[in-house]
Amino acid sequence: MELREKREARLRQQLKDTPMRPLPLFQLTGWNSFVDEEVKPPTRAGSSPGPDRHKDEQSIAYHRHLRMVPTDAMTHMQETVVEAVHRNSGRRDGLIDHVIDGPAGTGKTCLLRATGRAAQQEIEAGTGGRRQSTIPVVHITTPADPEHKVNWVWEIASYLGLQPEPKSLAEVLEMRRHQDLTLPVNYVLETAQTRLMLIDDINRASPQQLADVLPYFDYLRDKLGISLVFCGTGASHLLHQARMLAGDLARVSEENRVRLKQAGRPEAPASPSPRALLPVTWLHPLPLDTEDQKSFRKVLMGFEADLSLYRLEENALSKHAVTLHRHTGGYFKALAYVISTAAVIAIRSGSENISLKEIDAATAHLGP
Repeated sequence: MELREKREARLRQQLKDTPMRPLPLFQLTGWNSFVDEEVKPPTRAGSSPGPDRHKDEQSIAYHRHLRMVPTDAMTHMQETVVEAVHRNSGRRDGLIDHVIDGPAGTGKTCLLRATGRAAQQEIEAGTGGRRQSTIPVVHITTPADPEHKVNWVWEIASYLGLQPEPKSLAEVLEMRRHQDLTLPVNYVLETAQTRLMLIDDINRASPQQLADVLPYFDYLRDKLGISLVFCGTGASHLLHQARMLAGDLARVSEENRVRLKQAGRPEAPASPSPRALLPVTWLHPLPLDTEDQKSFRKVLMGFEADLSLYRLEENALSKHAVTLHRHTGGYFKALAYVISTAAVIAIRSGSENISLKEIDAATAHLGP
């Protein structure tokens, strides 16, 4: 608790020094700030922009921070994970991991965090609000050196505030020799009633490195009842390969088949592969609208509803759907960047509208 309070005080001071700097989401204070965050459009004074509108830092900051517009995949994933957390409550067996997979730039990390936020809000609503003694959600990323389990544990310890802050460069260098914080981490996770762990960027680890740490994640799931969500490009394949290496499932299955055959008993049906048992939410680039599917235009309409510009035309983005799709390929990350940049250009230029001129200016450096 003392370490956590010192860290929170340091983060609060950083916010005073640099008010637009976002809090790190891989620490408890930053994560709780993200869960509580309500991004509201700035109030527009009058029916037309004032002379200093192009310097309105509040409006510019807001348009740089447009929310992730819900998609069908996002809504489905949130509902699935929140329901899984509720089902897992009070259970110690039968829990199943979840995976978010897809190409880079499709919004996997945004979806992972939105899912964790929805789950924590549901948990806290069911327990009468936030409590100092509980940590319902833990959000970590794959460590820079995923070779050893102790480095993964340190990522969790850092989130929980158990990792002491270095006081000098010498201490930073000494931190290469990590102490094993597994026992205190397990104690805090259990006593703080952690229900969900989000693990991002697992594509930075090899199948063998994941295989070495999977037994620890299995412990968290099976003994502490923590639901796990893994996220990263190729995550489902990586976890499948890691499971094969960790348990050598192919060898065990073959030995079991041979043993049954030698005993004169009918062979047992082949067990399904780990991949078949692993719920995966796939994110792909949004396709350009067809007659039956209007997902891309629906997302553009969501962005339109969030824009706070004085002269924004009706369907300003939707009517340029083909151009926006050509520039971004339907990748959510690129699309959000282009719309945010175009909105800032509209404020600073005084046009207060997103037309082809603003879109072309926002995508000029992206190349053909």
